[in-house]
Amino acid sequence: MAHPSQIGPGIFMVAGPDLTDPRDALAYLIQDGKELALIDAGAGPSYSAIIDQIRLAGQAPDHLRMIIVTHAHIDHIGALADFVRDYSVSIVAHAEDCQALEAADPVLTVAKSYGLDLKPVEVTVKLEGRINRLALGQTELTCLHTPGHTPGSMVVHLNRDGKRYLFGQDIHGPFDPSFGSDLKAWRASMKTLLDLKADVLCEGHFGVFYGTDKVAEFIHEFLDQYPA
Repeated sequence: MAHPSQIGPGIFMVAGPDLTDPRDALAYLIQDGKELALIDAGAGPSYSAIIDQIRLAGQAPDHLRMIIVTHAHIDHIGALADFVRDYSVSIVAHAEDCQALEAADPVLTVAKSYGLDLKPVEVTVKLEGRINRLALGQTELTCLHTPGHTPGSMVVHLNRDGKRYLFGQDIHGPFDPSFGSDLKAWRASMKTLLDLKADVLCEGHFGVFYGTDKVAEFIHEFLDQYPA
């Protein structure tokens, strides 16, 4: 079994095509003391494999306090109901994507496109507005609403050991009106991300990018693909 990648101090990649299931987006685990937060949760069938990856990272799934949903697509949310069933975990999502998630809408969540069944799950913490901050132990997690890919897309960033880590899942798209994409809103969101000058980008499908120049280059590459 492949082992989780350590991205930074207390930050691990615990799901993805090379770790858990080809249908999974990359998911990241953040640790502070005995508290854990998970950024996204795979497509569903890999639930037990994600639990194994958390343990291989030297962490206890029982210490999982929250799962932050970057957007309501099945490759990022499929295992949420399983986590809720087995652990005392809060589900955090932006209000603009909560209806799709809680109703397990097969089109808005693209579950139909994946040929997977999605279980509905209640969102414990519905974030509203542009910026929300969450506490994980002594770590402040900033959730930034970045609509475009979906209406409720958001990124998470934190500062640790002098570096800013940005968890930007699917900031590259794709875009489709069937799940509420908005290219104009997305371009504005990407400019906001560039202003963060992140040192490390943990992306949902393309992997991890180190260095502010590499992070900016990745974002600009897609801005050039989708001109105004």
